[in-house]
Amino acid sequence: MNKIFIISGPSGVGKGTIVEGILKNPVLNLYWAKSYTTRPKRISDKMENHYHFCDSDAFKRLEKRGEILESNYYNGHWYGSSKSEIDNALKAGRNVLKEIEVNGAMNYKKFYPDAVMIFIKTNIKDIEKRLIHRGQNTPEQIKERLVIARRELGYESEYKYSVINPEGHPEKAIEEVENIIKKELNG
Repeated sequence: MNKIFIISGPSGVGKGTIVEGILKNPVLNLYWAKSYTTRPKRISDKMENHYHFCDSDAFKRLEKRGEILESNYYNGHWYGSSKSEIDNALKAGRNVLKEIEVNGAMNYKKFYPDAVMIFIKTNIKDIEKRLIHRGQNTPEQIKERLVIARRELGYESEYKYSVINPEGHPEKAIEEVENIIKKELNG
């Protein structure tokens, strides 16, 4: 049976860095499921085709057609998962990797109760440093993201696994998540 692996946690915790590292491991052979978003592309969006970028009208049309599995309005922009992309990957015999914020992850549990949920965390000071270092948000937006991050850290118990992403050593978190994926695939 194919599996869905959900990588989730607060903004600034390093989910994207961990996902990039995991996808470089050819042994895992994971299918990367992109999300739709109405936010503009960032210079720091390193991963090729990390998102399907669209405007709000296009996003709403996708939702109306039933293409969006779950959606969330976060920090001024819509985010949502493509149901057909995930279902097609599973039907093709692939294991799916999905990076998503906490509310989206809770919705995934409803549609895919067997999804392997992995929570990425670090302390709030490190999250703040990372958000500032990114240079993508105003001080007000960072403050808002930190409020959200504190709330999202409370969801950790909803996940099967919890992984600490230590400041300056993402390779440790990448290795731990890879080991979780291998264990689940071989389990």
